[in-house]
Amino acid sequence: MGRRRGRRRPAAAAAAAASPPSGPREDDDLEAPLLRAEEEEEEEERDEIRSRETKRVSFEETRADDDDGEDDEAAALTAPLLGVSRDADVVDVDDDAAAADDDDDDAENVPYDDDDDDDDAENVPYDDARELRAIWTLGWPMFVSYFCRMAMASTDAIMVGHYKGGKHSPGDYLAAAALSDMLTTLLVVPPLAFNQVLNALCGQAAGAGAKRVAGVWLQQSVFWLAVTMTPTLVGFFFVKDALLGLGFDPAISALAGEYARWNVFWPVPNGWYQCMRFYFQAVGRPRPAMYNGVAFLFVNALLNWVFVFGGPFRYLRESRGRWEGFGFVGAAMSLSCSRCAQPLAYWYYMFVRRRAHERYWPRGGWSFRHHTRARTVEFLRQAAPLVGTLVFGVVVGQATTLLVSKLGTDAVAATSAISAATVVWSGAINAMFSMVIAVRVGYHLGRGDGDAARRSFWLSTAVVSATLVAVVIFVAPFAEPVLSLATSDRVVARDAAKVLPVALLATTLGVLNSLCTGGVFSGQGRQTLVTVLSFFVDIPLSVGGVAAMILVFKTNLRGVYAYGCAAAALELLIAYGFVWSSDWKKYASDAKARQAAAAPGEDPPREESREERGRGESSRRSIA
Repeated sequence: MGRRRGRRRPAAAAAAAASPPSGPREDDDLEAPLLRAEEEEEEEERDEIRSRETKRVSFEETRADDDDGEDDEAAALTAPLLGVSRDADVVDVDDDAAAADDDDDDAENVPYDDDDDDDDAENVPYDDARELRAIWTLGWPMFVSYFCRMAMASTDAIMVGHYKGGKHSPGDYLAAAALSDMLTTLLVVPPLAFNQVLNALCGQAAGAGAKRVAGVWLQQSVFWLAVTMTPTLVGFFFVKDALLGLGFDPAISALAGEYARWNVFWPVPNGWYQCMRFYFQAVGRPRPAMYNGVAFLFVNALLNWVFVFGGPFRYLRESRGRWEGFGFVGAAMSLSCSRCAQPLAYWYYMFVRRRAHERYWPRGGWSFRHHTRARTVEFLRQAAPLVGTLVFGVVVGQATTLLVSKLGTDAVAATSAISAATVVWSGAINAMFSMVIAVRVGYHLGRGDGDAARRSFWLSTAVVSATLVAVVIFVAPFAEPVLSLATSDRVVARDAAKVLPVALLATTLGVLNSLCTGGVFSGQGRQTLVTVLSFFVDIPLSVGGVAAMILVFKTNLRGVYAYGCAAAALELLIAYGFVWSSDWKKYASDAKARQAAAAPGEDPPREESREERGRGESSRRSIA
């Protein structure tokens, strides 16, 4: 920082200089440098105040001019964090972080300090328009990302449903793939609790101003997911035996077992990918995952075409090596390839090339010293109930599939076709807004603003409701053509089309319920409540009710879906009852305390900047 020359000396110092010596010369020699040092320090403080004001104006002008790109979107998500500190000072980034961010287009205008609690952020008034913009900024890239993820899974089902080779019909292949997914999902979904908890924890860390703690939560997530998921992969090799034990057709069981074995490669890499995605979306960087998802949607489709049908090689002559693909299991092969390559590409781009994590990463990188007993206990306290929730959720879903199988193979195939036709948009909307609500509610609670968190949830719910109604109105009139995209079996498509309108209503109610259990309750840190609702409400109504409809009342597939609508409506009313009775101030206080407890000792003392070292050296020279 430059210094002003020719400073005026204080009156006391001038008088002392003009008065005749009253003591030994040595006293004056000691006093004069001390006075000069005090003068310089006072002037430097005034210079620094002016410099900070200049930075503030410059930063606001930069934000006003920069309306494009991820920079502005990330700034919008963390707008209350980007202003002033508790001392009304513009918060500066450390020199090393600022240097790294010169090359980071995603984050160059996000200056906030590691240790600043941003008390002033609590005074930023909530505004629906600003919140809607933040939801849109975070949400639409997440929607595209989840759409691509769901579309990848649907692509596999569509390819399987159109494969006519081998000794079986497309309906048999579709049923085998559905039964394989039923059992493997039971194995791999529970450990995903260790990445889904990141939405709330990282959102709270951002809201509380403890941004580097978000990196600690990511490290915890990656570790616990790998430890808990790896042993479950053994079960992939026993899917055939399990289905035979449940009384399924031996041929279908054999197909499902082979399909499951080729899916064993991707669960852990895919889980890590979700860890990274949730971490970056919680801190306001959802776009790279969107671009990655779009790219691998086409990669997966291409691999399916090649591995299932042979791709361009099927058009060659026999003499030139004609090849018609691997058939049914080619879909599993393509999914394993794409879901192993996708996280690798994302990790390289975000962590190696762009180094986008540095601003939200604990100093020292991967280190056990970051993972104190208190942090580990808090992470597990938030994640463990979610494990139970996911277990109950997957049991409900797969038990329903198992019960539907009692209606015959065609019923299973029809259910799979309905899922393939609806999961692309319903799953994307569900996942997108559940995560957005968890992040935004957690963010506002981390700021200490419970009322803003409440209003943000209901605003998101209104947007989702309008979106779902529009989609249902668009899809319902074209039931059979839509389902024909999922399978070439006309009987299956016709049976599924009769059920689709009721299935759409059940899906809509289910998504709204997920906004409570996977969104607002997660953002509030009420994971135990979600587990209790799953065990005492969801399982009895879903599994018990469907079992009664099929085994006792001998209903058909339409009756099963009609009951599902009634059960989903009742679950939604119960969930809304807990939302309406929420003590938002208490959850805001809990969120701030949680992140404050994790922040102490997170970083070593910050090194002095060049400017600070220069001021200190100048003062020492003046006194010497």
